[in-house]
Amino acid sequence: MTISSNNNFFAGIALLTSVLFSSCEKNDIDNSGQFHLKIVNASPTAGAQTFTLAGNVLVSNGLNYKESSAYITSASGTRLVAEFKNQGTNSIYASGEIWTANNINQTVYLAGQGSKARVKVFTDDLAAPNNNQVKVKFIDFSDNGPSVVKIENGTGDDLVSSLARNEDSGYKYVAAGTFTVQIKGLTGTNNANTFVVPNLQAGKIYTIYFTDAADGGMVVNTVQHN
Repeated sequence: MTISSNNNFFAGIALLTSVLFSSCEKNDIDNSGQFHLKIVNASPTAGAQTFTLAGNVLVSNGLNYKESSAYITSASGTRLVAEFKNQGTNSIYASGEIWTANNINQTVYLAGQGSKARVKVFTDDLAAPNNNQVKVKFIDFSDNGPSVVKIENGTGDDLVSSLARNEDSGYKYVAAGTFTVQIKGLTGTNNANTFVVPNLQAGKIYTIYFTDAADGGMVVNTVQHN
């Protein structure tokens, strides 16, 4: 009876270990589901990059800095291994994981430089704005700037009161045309940086992201989503 009890105990431990291991398994693919992924190279010194998700090459013609793909349909799942690789090699520049769900739209970025290179993914809302407005969200990838910033428009009106590095702001609505954005450290009183973003089109959706140029200064780039 004692032996039987021990066997049941160890069998239970083995089953629990198996369940825990399964729940932590990389590339847990839902073969019955799909999602849509845009890929962006936001790293100024990385060079052209290919992109692989869960072992499948989604971008084979390398994306240069500031370039993005169209939305690509792929199998959904959890802990999907995302790899940016130097074009023409198997050398991984940065890797991470994507957790996704059926039928959603996401954008994955290669951000940072050198040892700070990283993979960041954000979920997109592709519902178009009304009344000739422009829908934008902001992401801060700058490693040289403040870790938390606030964002104002050209007249000093608050758009985002607090934005941490590697986070997005949620969507804001602005007028079409030339858009001036001011980025300040959260505790600062003077403008950290002022940038002009031209040609925002009515009815379109953009991400405006901040990153560091190759020379270390902050720059602003845009990604159009529709």
